[in-house]
Amino acid sequence: MDESYRQQVEDQLRTRCIHLRTKEAFVGLPSEHEEAFPADAAIWWCDETGEPLGPDGHAADEGCHGPCDRPCFQAPIRPSLQ
Repeated sequence: MDESYRQQVEDQLRTRCIHLRTKEAFVGLPSEHEEAFPADAAIWWCDETGEPLGPDGHAADEGCHGPCDRPCFQAPIRPSLQ
């Protein structure tokens, strides 16, 4: 596994809504000598509603990341780099 894959996964996780959940999140990142997790389809849900739909009635899926037009989107809190 190359470092770019690990960075890509970490970048994607940082930009998603804090309420978006998938079982893939419980699978650890592969180590240096392991292959990426082979599953290609995730099951998504919203932690706010506990359902596959968010509070706005739209599907909770991998497209729920910022910047986003969805009124329910909440970005992760990031510390200031100052």
